[in-house]
Amino acid sequence: MAEGANPSPSRREEMAPVKTARRRDTAWAMSEETVANLRRGYEAFNRGDASVAMDLATPDVEWGTTGTFPGLVGVYRGLEAIPKWMDAIRSAWEEFEVTPDEVVRDEADVLVVAELERGRGRGSGVEIEIRVFSVYFFRQDKVRRRQSFTEREAALEAAGLPE
Repeated sequence: MAEGANPSPSRREEMAPVKTARRRDTAWAMSEETVANLRRGYEAFNRGDASVAMDLATPDVEWGTTGTFPGLVGVYRGLEAIPKWMDAIRSAWEEFEVTPDEVVRDEADVLVVAELERGRGRGSGVEIEIRVFSVYFFRQDKVRRRQSFTEREAALEAAGLPE
């Protein structure tokens, strides 16, 4: 697309109410189908449906966590690990949901998303809300790897994308 031309419809429509970190004068790099699939993944996770998440990942997926929640492994490997990851989270939380808050960076096969995680502890009833930054690496429109961080700069560095 020529510089100064209007971009194609933004991902904000696909992942509403997601905010974008900065406006770009070029078309979005990630395919709309890939973004729609990622949104389906968030929705499936929030319903507790691991089968959708498994369908949206490559067989050799690596699913990384922030390392801040007790009882979670740092990286879950392979499709069979996705339900284990979901079960580990759901066993500790009476309620838990993840929603995309902001598309921080959007490149051809890498997406950095700020996510809001909200939950209420099982037994304790303690409510939490934290913001994490997840880096999604795609292969053929499927998640090949996810890394998650508590700091924006660390996510961008892991993605190989300068601020």
